[in-house]
Amino acid sequence: MKKYLPVFGIIWLVALACFIWGAAMVYYDIFPYRLLMPPFRQVIEFWKGHPADNRSLVQRLQDELILNPFAFAMNPLPFPMQLQFRPVDTSSYRGPSIGYLDQARYYSDTSRKEYFLIYGGFISEDTHWGAILISTEGRVLRGWSMKPQEYRLIDGGIGLAISKTGDLATNTYGVLMSHSWCGEKKWEAKQTKSPALAGREIPYSDTIYHHDITYHEGRFYTFYGQEIVSVDENTGEIIERIHILELIRSARDQNLALFDPRFRDVVLFYDVHRMNKSNWHKIVVPDPFHPNKIDVLSRDLADSFDDFEAGDLLISLRNLNLVFVFRPKTSKILWYRYGLTSYQHDPTFQRGYIAVFDNNPLANSGPSSRIVTLGVKDHTRSTLFDLRIWGISMRIHGNFEFDDDSSLLVVSDDNNGRAVVGYLSGKPIFIFENRLESGKNLRLKNITRVSPHQVEEWSARCN
Repeated sequence: MKKYLPVFGIIWLVALACFIWGAAMVYYDIFPYRLLMPPFRQVIEFWKGHPADNRSLVQRLQDELILNPFAFAMNPLPFPMQLQFRPVDTSSYRGPSIGYLDQARYYSDTSRKEYFLIYGGFISEDTHWGAILISTEGRVLRGWSMKPQEYRLIDGGIGLAISKTGDLATNTYGVLMSHSWCGEKKWEAKQTKSPALAGREIPYSDTIYHHDITYHEGRFYTFYGQEIVSVDENTGEIIERIHILELIRSARDQNLALFDPRFRDVVLFYDVHRMNKSNWHKIVVPDPFHPNKIDVLSRDLADSFDDFEAGDLLISLRNLNLVFVFRPKTSKILWYRYGLTSYQHDPTFQRGYIAVFDNNPLANSGPSSRIVTLGVKDHTRSTLFDLRIWGISMRIHGNFEFDDDSSLLVVSDDNNGRAVVGYLSGKPIFIFENRLESGKNLRLKNITRVSPHQVEEWSARCN
């Protein structure tokens, strides 16, 4: 103990000196008083609030973060290829006023006419998140601002889907919303608890809509807490719910031990029939599975799979490195791949195979995001595209689209505030940078292609 006395003595003397210097700084107005006091006073004034402002401290802090254009800004890495970026053209823009839009830049090297709907950090008067429609010529044509009646999260959410009539669904701030192509808000999905959870204490994350959104035959599919939900495209009413417990029971009935590692109450876990929505959170570890994508097999693609049919669901559970196909009408797990992807996002049904955004953050060579294909008949995995070619390396985000006919890949790079469109050869044909100012970009969440025919048809309805 004696050998530590000098150390304690030094610590005590340093603390005493800091206290004396602090007191002297305030009393005699010496360095660094003038440097520290202005921000300190701002903090105090913010904490006290204004007599006319009845918002709580938490609400004021949340609103400041939401409406602060730098809250979700980042310093992007340069695109790894030497390309000539140009300012976007906003002369034909129609929509809400979006700050800093004239700072955005694009690169284009294609003769084909394409349109892209890009969702992310677009700053309107009273919200930080929105979407724009941009052409390969760099013309920004339309814009949408996403502001719910009540914020559930500060973040923008990754979900974006378009209906067959041009309605946009997003989960900005944890609220599932729909906007028409012309910009009007159509509905907000209700934040309703499952009847089994009414009056019970449940994690806040189970009361929000989150992650990807998929459109299929008049419904938007997404996640509400631990439930897969499908909602009516016109009203936002929930049509069907599938709780993760149903998937667990289905796996047990089929002797598949897919979900076992995420339980902490072994006694309840062994008796699957005692598990229910009311004791669910006593059994599992926090954020046990992290569901982040549902894809629905369309009629067009169903013929390319022997063992799947239209309406089957492809589901991603990030925290298990698991993707699997589930048939709701029979409650059967038809196919699964465990451990071939890591922290994956956005598995999609392609023509006869499944493609996945494999974040792969723990690779021996370092984080190496990639698009991989998974064999349906065997356990093969192959790399479709190494995203590091485009400077994309995301640990916990990611979404993409791939066209089997044109071999065109569309990727949103959240970490750099950049969207990239190009071919598997690595040649980019279009890039959008959500530039805030030199050296700063705002986050991007999602990008999807919109055909010229759809743009013409849907825009004709708008005044």
